[in-house]
Formats: sequence, C-alpha cells, structure tokens
Amino acid sequence: PVPCPVLCEGVWFAASQAGRFGASRPSIRLGAETLRGVMCIVGLTCLAVAEGWRSAVPRPPMPRVPPPTANFFARLLPPPPPNPADVYQPVLSVSGGLPSSYQDLYDTAVRGVLQSLETEKAVEVDFPPIASINARSDGSAASEQKVHEANARFALQLCGRLADSSVCDGEPVLVGCSSGARAALGGDALSLRDAKQALKICAGDKVVVVVSPVLDEEWDAATALVEPPASAAGLVVVNGQLSNGLLPHAYFYRPMSAFSAVTGGVARLYPGPYECFDASGERVELEVPLARQGARALPDTKGAQMALQERFGGAR
Repeated sequence: PVPCPVLCEGVWFAASQAGRFGASRPSIRLGAETLRGVMCIVGLTCLAVAEGWRSAVPRPPMPRVPPPTANFFARLLPPPPPNPADVYQPVLSVSGGLPSSYQDLYDTAVRGVLQSLETEKAVEVDFPPIASINARSDGSAASEQKVHEANARFALQLCGRLADSSVCDGEPVLVGCSSGARAALGGDALSLRDAKQALKICAGDKVVVVVSPVLDEEWDAATALVEPPASAAGLVVVNGQLSNGLLPHAYFYRPMSAFSAVTGGVARLYPGPYECFDASGERVELEVPLARQGARALPDTKGAQMALQERFGGAR
C-alpha cells in the first residue's frame, strides 16, 4: 500500500495543476481547500487503520534479561567447603576457665568431649601436650618422645572416661597415627588402616580416638571413620597438627606469652565461647572470633595477645 503522506502529496499536486487545464482560480482555490480537508481525514484514517493492524497482530513477549549482578561469576565456582565456623553457636554461660595444672586441663578437656559428643559427630581437642615451648619445637627425638607420652596420658584417660559414659558402647577404638604414637599408647593402639577394618565388624557404636594426625591423608582417613562403611559413633582427634581446626573444638587452650613470661591464655570448653584469661585466671572482657582458613576455623588470638600483653606490662 502507498503510504498516507505520499498519497496526500499526490492529490495535492493534481489539484494545483488543475488550472493549467482551464479551471478558474476561484474554483481551483475552493477545490484545493476541499482536498486539503479530505487529505487530513484520509491521513488520520490511515493512521488509525495502521495502529489497529499493529495491535491486532500478536507479538511474542520480549524475553526479560536479568541485570548483571556482582556475584554472577561466583555462581560458577564450586561451593566453599564446610567449616566449623558454620555451626559455631556458643552458649555464653558455659566457661572452662584457665587450667591450673595439666590434670585440671585433662579433666576439663574430657568434660568437653563428653558434652560435645552428645550433639556432634566428630570433634577435636587442641592444647600444648607439654608445657615447655622450646622442647615442643626443637625437633629432637627426646622432645618428640615427650610429646608422644604426654598425648598418650591424656588419650588413655579419655578412653577410660568414654568407656564409662553413655556416648560410647564399651571400650573406644584407640588410633595412633605414627609408630611413635602407637608405641606410647600401648599394645591396644591401632593404625588408621587397621581401625577402619576393625570398625567394619563392629555395630557402629564405637567412638574412635585418633592421636595426632599430621598429613592431609591422615586427616582424611580419620574423618572417614565416621562415614560408611566404617560408621563409627563418634570421632575425637587429639592434638592434630597442620590441619587442626578442621573439626569443632570440644576443648581448646592456647597459652599467651610476652616478655618471656606467660601472660594468660585463650580457652574454650564446648559448647561455650572462646575466652581470654589473664595469668591470674581472671576473665578478660574480649571477644575472640573464629578465623576461617579454607575448611579450617581457628580462634583469632591477635586481640587477646595485645590485651594480655598490655595488662601484663601495666602490672609490672
């Protein structure tokens, strides 16, 4: 079809040229004005018809493109690994205090384990096995033997208390992750491989105590003991290294030092919070947050270190 403006221009041109063929000027002017009105009516009619035609033809809906978001590419990444910080909801009324001796530390840690296994499947305890920091880090065979013996003393006490508790049916399965650890634990200690085989023939109601895993393979094998086909009733990791913080802490204790002296420490008794105490055992009003490190979560003790150092320095 001819567009309306073109049609109107054609009619107007024909009327303006009518005088050339004998029409008088008054009649030409009258005819031109009449045609002008006719062209307006025709143009409006054509516009109305075209608009009706457009509205009558169905159109597919335009797809709605969502606006780009800041985390668009984050959805393409794998989900983050589970972290103990995800389930960290401390009961503020629970407090273990600062240990006055290693036996006090053992008793408090055992209490934390028994309380945690009521609700958690796998936990860990983390504390210095021996008091001497230099002896723990000098790398000598004699110091390593002292650490193995100290871990064994706590693990054996823990197994005795677990055997008398309701969270474990009978004697727990005791696992040493190194030959030195198994030698210190005694003849009943198993390797991680033997523990997996032993748990397959149990009814799945045993608690496993794993002493001092270090390598990632040892941590993976230890945490797999609470999954099928082994399916232990519970897992307690005692003073693991390198990947410590992979499990919720049933008990945690880290001494703080400055000026060649112990200024206090950070401790946690499950299900309480991580707390800061000075050297006298008085609680310092300071929040100790959990710091995520991949799949691990450890208390951020920098604030506690500075507060205890300032308090200790002011008291000197």
